[in-house]
Amino acid sequence: MIQVLVWWLLMEILGWLALPTAMRIFRWLPDRGYSFSKALGLLLASYFLWLGASTGLVNNDLGGSLLAILLVAGISAWFYFRCRGTLIPNLGGFLKDKWKLVATVEVLFALALVAWAVLRAYAPYKIEPTGGEKFMEIAFQNAILRSQHFPPLDPWLSGFAISYYYYGYVMLATLTRISTAISGVAFDLYDALLFALTLIGAFGVVYNLVAYSRKARSKVGDPPLRSGPALAAGVLGGVLVAVMGNLEGVLESLHARGILSERFWNWIDIPGLVQAPVTGSWYTGDIFLWWWKASRVLADKNFLGQNMIVQPIDEFPFFSFLLGDNHPHVLALPFVLLAIGMAFNLLVRQLESSRREVEQEVDSEHKSGSHWWNPVAFALDNDWLLFMFSALILGALGFLNTWDLPIYLGLVVLAYGLGLVMQRGHLDWEAIVRSVVLGIGLGIASIFLYIFFYLSFSSQAAGVLPYVFPPTRLVQYLVMFGTLVFLVICFLTVYLHQQGEAGQRVWRSFLFWWLRILGICVGIFLAIMLIIALAFLVLNPAPDSSLMATLQQVLGGMSLKEAYLASIQARLSDPWLLLMLTALLALVLASVGAVLKGRSAIAEPGEEPAHALPAFSSDLFALLLIFTGLALTLIVEFIYLRDSFGVRMNTVFKFYYQAWVMLGIAGAYGTWWLLAHLKRPAGRIIFAAGAIVFIGLGLVYPLMAYPSRAGGFSGPANLDGSSSIAQANPDDWAAIEWLDANAEQGLPAGDVPVILEAPSVPPLGGSYTYEGRMSAFTGFPTMLGWAVHESQWRGSYDEQAKREPDIATIYTSSDGQLTLDLLNKYGVDYVILGQPEMNYIQHICNQASAGCTLSTALRKLNQVLEPVFKQGNLTIFKVP
Repeated sequence: MIQVLVWWLLMEILGWLALPTAMRIFRWLPDRGYSFSKALGLLLASYFLWLGASTGLVNNDLGGSLLAILLVAGISAWFYFRCRGTLIPNLGGFLKDKWKLVATVEVLFALALVAWAVLRAYAPYKIEPTGGEKFMEIAFQNAILRSQHFPPLDPWLSGFAISYYYYGYVMLATLTRISTAISGVAFDLYDALLFALTLIGAFGVVYNLVAYSRKARSKVGDPPLRSGPALAAGVLGGVLVAVMGNLEGVLESLHARGILSERFWNWIDIPGLVQAPVTGSWYTGDIFLWWWKASRVLADKNFLGQNMIVQPIDEFPFFSFLLGDNHPHVLALPFVLLAIGMAFNLLVRQLESSRREVEQEVDSEHKSGSHWWNPVAFALDNDWLLFMFSALILGALGFLNTWDLPIYLGLVVLAYGLGLVMQRGHLDWEAIVRSVVLGIGLGIASIFLYIFFYLSFSSQAAGVLPYVFPPTRLVQYLVMFGTLVFLVICFLTVYLHQQGEAGQRVWRSFLFWWLRILGICVGIFLAIMLIIALAFLVLNPAPDSSLMATLQQVLGGMSLKEAYLASIQARLSDPWLLLMLTALLALVLASVGAVLKGRSAIAEPGEEPAHALPAFSSDLFALLLIFTGLALTLIVEFIYLRDSFGVRMNTVFKFYYQAWVMLGIAGAYGTWWLLAHLKRPAGRIIFAAGAIVFIGLGLVYPLMAYPSRAGGFSGPANLDGSSSIAQANPDDWAAIEWLDANAEQGLPAGDVPVILEAPSVPPLGGSYTYEGRMSAFTGFPTMLGWAVHESQWRGSYDEQAKREPDIATIYTSSDGQLTLDLLNKYGVDYVILGQPEMNYIQHICNQASAGCTLSTALRKLNQVLEPVFKQGNLTIFKVP
């Protein structure tokens, strides 16, 4: 466990080095960015290394990593000594005033890191080719460690660079190199680190919301505010976002116990749950993998009521950490929370500083005229530092998990615009224009700062498609979000009711918004159906066309007319989710409107109405998070992003994931608000009891799944994610170690050898197979690894299709010269021959037209290539 201590120490160093920078850019938040400093330090160090290695100014090695960290330290030192006492508080005074906050963050971080490292140490089946994307992730990690410059080498398509959002793997590789951890240990520890950073990030957002709300509501002469409520709310935020699970865990236990009828389980229709064994205990008989079903609680149907072949993914953070996939949606989580913190920071900035005060604060920085084409001057009063760091954080999301960039760019712009409206006391065109200009400026800057990534990136996304199949069932949606929806409904209902007590007709406003939003949704659906009808009238596809063949696979023999009517019927017969979501969105809009309209009633005598709104800033930001989170889950009922899967699987996955984060933060804030502002003790007791019940139900899943994933803590503990592969395949692992130690010898500095191993291609699988193991665990690129994954990353199968016959020829042809010519064509240095390769050769030779045998293929390889390593049935050949 010494590496746990090393990684903890590294993150402490990065956090403290970045703290003055965090204090400058998050200066309007009560914690001055302390909760986000560790994530910010990791982001900045990785960015400087990536930028330097992308431009060739530095190498991607230990020296480059240390130089990047020194640059972070230098920038923070410049900020601190230049701005101490003005824009940045004295560090000693800050620690004295905020010692409880600092202690809470540090204890949460350390406990979370250790707790998850323990889980990873005991977890069986660590890095396996199936049950996740870990083979791909370890391949990216090792390939980046092997790449002297960026973009990094693609480990599964030699001669090409990675065409994927790989920034998270740069961060992982950087910590791997600095800590001197072996790759498998670093892989396990990074999962623990992400969990810890996510926990304190969610804590930080909720803490700042509560602390600022209490500060804004306090009056001169009031006794000093206690930090306990804000700290407790922050801890709850961390639990709701990072620790709590959905309600499938409860259902799993009830089903295993034999409680409730088969009719109920068929009605709730969670995939795989009806078939699970009834054991008579609270645990299912499938002790290890039962927790997988929690990520598949939605059951999409076709028009015949049959389950779709590809179902939506509905992961939530705890499941992702439990699974142990260091995948982009998980890698981005700490920085998603960083962006949410930045959004609130921008909102508060508008309320805390008048334009003149802001200009005075940055008067030593370069100013330009406040023209609309200059977003820094026009929207942020020449605060270039705030603008650039906001763009840097948002741009990182595009590089970490590209789907997140538009979501959080929109959130930041809406928060800024909301701050303008609160500052002015009303919505006007200037506020709209300033928000749009800032959004465009941040969007351009966030892409420009990471332009070298986009120059080498090709996406599988190919537009937007309508979702016309039966909608998500409300009961399955509530299995996913039930706890958070309960907290949100209580908060919105009571909040709007209290606004109504000030004399406003809030419920009439709610009804107005509900009907309007519902009408918009119905209009969107009818417009989609009309466009589809017109498209078929214009295209008039032939009955035997490929389009009609694809449609028939989906429609199951139904005619287009029958499917068209079935789509409308499905929406009419199951409107419950639509009604609930639109009602909740209407509650949000009615609440925001009531606050803005009621500002005169809360203003002190002689005070401008807008000056009374800071007390409501945290409330309105929580409402914004609720609105955005719910809207993300509503969007997927009408459209989805077209990708290589052709269904809404990925769109539901990505949008629900961000909705969970936003609703978790808002739910924690709403819980504090209700306990602090419900006027009747009975109301507080009833809500507290309901919250305890629902949060407790949500905690059933992690309490059961944590020991289950760790195998009951009964096996030997080790933090090497690659250990299971090494133990199950000793010959392969010996070859991997030999390649690590010897393959680069004799090559020019910076060159990486190319290997050839059996590819994972259809019909052998294409992905999620053991093929690709040598390149994955060494980082040396192979001619072709997981072919289908490559098509997902590149949006095309062209290059894979070119290489497949050449690889088959190399392994099976009896022509030695042709074999050497092809190996030289692709620059192959080493050829692997193990059991996967023998299976591959046998498969090719079994084809009727192949005309080869396994024995002749093996004889040819031994004749034309030089064996340099042999153990068991595995041989490594060097290409002469």
